Formats: sequence, structure tokens, C-alpha cells
Amino acid sequence: MIILFLIIAPVICILIKSILYVIVKKYGKISYDGFSAMGFIYDSKNDLFYSTKNAWQKNFGYTHMYDVWAPLFRMIIDTEPVRFNYDNKNWLITFWKGQYGIVTGAEVGIYSTKDKKVNKKTVYFPSCEEMLDISITLYKNDKVIAKVKDKHWWLAIFKLGMFSKPKELSMDVSITFKDEKMLEAFFKSFKKLRYKNKDYTVINNTFSFRFKKPKTRKVWTRTWLVSSINQHFNKKNVELYNEYLANFIDDNGIDDTKTDSKIIEVSKFIPDILKNPIEKSKVELRKDEDIIFLDSSVYRVKKG
Repeated sequence: MIILFLIIAPVICILIKSILYVIVKKYGKISYDGFSAMGFIYDSKNDLFYSTKNAWQKNFGYTHMYDVWAPLFRMIIDTEPVRFNYDNKNWLITFWKGQYGIVTGAEVGIYSTKDKKVNKKTVYFPSCEEMLDISITLYKNDKVIAKVKDKHWWLAIFKLGMFSKPKELSMDVSITFKDEKMLEAFFKSFKKLRYKNKDYTVINNTFSFRFKKPKTRKVWTRTWLVSSINQHFNKKNVELYNEYLANFIDDNGIDDTKTDSKIIEVSKFIPDILKNPIEKSKVELRKDEDIIFLDSSVYRVKKG
């Protein structure tokens, strides 16, 4: 098995490099505008992705199995869930940090369910009426790498093209709860995790804490072997990104002032179910554009 891996791995690496070379060579620059369909906004200045309030992930809620599956999709992350009861609902607030493929990131998710009994199979869902003010400051080896603050149900921030081990990361989190009762219900469950007093503060209805080493036991799929193999590939893919794509990202999406290069939108790589179909009859072709139709979706590509 090991011998087979040693034979196949270099071939896969060469194949990925070739694909990236062709994309950059043919189109010149890449726009990340298309990621909005995947529930993220891209900040090209800082190479950061932020989650949006109307992200499609909202429709699927959250269940413990997502964390179980995560390592199998090269997401090697620390998880700290806090479950509590408030306003006749069972709530779940979860904190995540770690390596998500070729990005380093952190998340805070707020979910609830009217189910009276909950377990690891329970599916929790967010609500726009139940969003809270959240802030995240993400550190790598105690150096700030990303910040975000918003009223949200799932606040997430990802640093593109960075490789990290979860233990290298820490995050300062602040959550302002709806009222004192909600804060008390959350805090009662949080104290069961046995964090030290120096790790958290409570001011009015705002709870803040430093998340570094999780108290919650790792999911059973995140074994040393699975983590090592996936992190090996994550690191290699980050290196590939930084070598072949990092300098070919369009700063502001498709720029009408550019005429010397073509631009390919990342939305072309997004599955059809996530795309917003546009009727062909409503598309106006400008002189400096080529229009590409794939199924019911439309893509504009700057002429070279």
C-alpha cells in the first residue's frame, strides 16, 4: 500500500501542477467573485473569505456528523460545542479552528432546535431572528492573521493559501447574547468544559474567551494517521496554490478597464445546483466580452 502511494502521489502532483499551469496560461487571471454562490465573500486585499448571512449552508443546519466527516474531506479542525436550553429550545453554539484544505480558518455557529430531546444525531438549524453579535480574532503562533465582526448565525473567516496545525492556532471570541437569561443558560453549560477563569470574561450580556486547546474530545475519525496524511496533502496543495495561483488573482473581479488579459470566474467550477441561472434572452453581449453558456448558466469572459 505504501509503495503504491509513493508511485501514485508524484503522478497526481504533476497532474495538478499541469492543470493549474494551463488555467493560468490560458486565462491570465482568476476572479473569485463566483464564491458568493458558495456562501462566501472574498477580500482580495487580505486573501480572506467571509461567510454570508444567506449562505446555502443555512438550509442544511448542523449535526455532529458534519464534524465526524470533516477529517475525511481534509478539514483538520478543533471543535468546541456548547449545548444549552433557553426559551423552550435546545441551543448549540460551536467554535471551530484549524486547516480547511488550502485555507486556515475559524468559525462560530449558532443553532437551535425545538426537539425536546437531543443527541449526536440531532440536526440544529439557524434563524435570522436569532442572530447574535459575534467577533473573531484568529491568531497563528500568537500573531493576528484575521479579524471579523458581525451579527450572524455562522461567522466564519478563512485565510487563503496558509497552512497551519490546529495547535498553532488560537481565537479570541466574543458573543453578545439576547438577554441575561440566555447568557446564564450558555454559561452554565460552558463552565462544564472546565476552562480556567483567566480564559474567559463576562461583561453585561457579552461573553468572551480564548479558544486554543479544546476540552471536547476529538471525533473518532480524527486519528493521528488520518490527520497526518491529510495535513501532508493540505500543505502540498497550499504550496501549489502559492506557487501557481497566488499572483494571478484578480483584485476586483472582472474589471472592464482591462483589455490585455482574459479572466475566468471561479463560478465556472461551482456545481450547477449552487449557481444562479440567468436567462439567455436577458444577457447583453458587450463588444469586449465573450459569453459562454454552460447549461442554464452564463459566464462573461474578457476578450484578450
